[in-house]
Amino acid sequence: MRKTVLTAVAALTVLVPLTSAGTAQAEVRGFTATTTLDGRTVKDPGVPVGQKRVADMYLKGQKVNVVCQDTGPEYGGKNVWDLTTEGLWIADGYTSNPSDTMVLPRCATSKSFPAKVDLNGRRNKGDAATAPGSVVDRYRAGQQVPVKCQAQAESGTIWDFTTDDLWVPDNYVTTGTSGFVPGLPRCDTDGIEPGETPPGNAVHGRSNGPAGPTTGTNAQKVQRVIDTAKSQIGKGYLYSWGAGGKGGASYGVHHYPDNDPSQGDDYNRLGFDCSGLTLYAFWKGAGLDIGAWTGAQNTKGRAVAIADRKPGDLVFWGRSDNDSDATTHVALYLGDDKILEASPPRNGQSVRISELNSHGTPYTKVRRIFG
Repeated sequence: MRKTVLTAVAALTVLVPLTSAGTAQAEVRGFTATTTLDGRTVKDPGVPVGQKRVADMYLKGQKVNVVCQDTGPEYGGKNVWDLTTEGLWIADGYTSNPSDTMVLPRCATSKSFPAKVDLNGRRNKGDAATAPGSVVDRYRAGQQVPVKCQAQAESGTIWDFTTDDLWVPDNYVTTGTSGFVPGLPRCDTDGIEPGETPPGNAVHGRSNGPAGPTTGTNAQKVQRVIDTAKSQIGKGYLYSWGAGGKGGASYGVHHYPDNDPSQGDDYNRLGFDCSGLTLYAFWKGAGLDIGAWTGAQNTKGRAVAIADRKPGDLVFWGRSDNDSDATTHVALYLGDDKILEASPPRNGQSVRISELNSHGTPYTKVRRIFG
């Protein structure tokens, strides 16, 4: 985030790419929840809270991003159900959508993606390739894997549940994203957190929260920082100017992307900007305040030549090499020329893993906070 002041009020409609082969961009429509809504992994009003339902996922007045729709049991006066960018179903009858029929494409029952390598099918998510019940080489390299839903394992990794009722680790399937695929439902509610502070009392701008542990070796601190940042992937958070901080995701401040009111106002978007995410990662992961904007963060720790970069380093971009006052972006280096960042486009995949040079040439110095 750079220090700028812009004002705006607008509704949210964005485009995000669906990543299955041959699928074009899909419209994501922002509806307002007219009451506090539970999120469900199935279109069933009566399913109990637990593995198929998370209570109070979307709070009254909150913008809910919907990627596709389908019909189901009548609830709230409609038989239309909305699939959110978090992969959960909500009853359209309890949203601001005025239509009684579907206004977005019908959700596909499954999506197919090519396997990167020969894959064993597993009986349970998180199973080892040779665990009991595994099917050896069920999906060959290059073969289309038909995925009907996705879930998070205890390790935090994403797993795909196929139409053959087998699990495969998403990391070995070419979905085109490091997070959950928009337009695919969740299989269960593991790893999903309920709704944020109600909009009437919402935090806009930098959030506040308790510090994480400061104990351990430098390597342990770096790993906790990386794990904290990775934990925000796949939650549907948007890029939002001024958002995020010590307390995690928050709503942004009044800001038109590219000074274009048609692109909506970040004041209504829940998520992070680049420095809000890195601030949260170091605060929650290691109890260290690295500053609230890119310029401040570019003065922390010590400068190291980018050729000597290591996981946990902060990488910067800007208008003038290594100039803290000219910084425009910051990301967390993961190794293997990968970064973890919060960055536009403003969609459910804004917190993601990207290539080091995806924003052009970074500064010639990184900042090493530990070590």
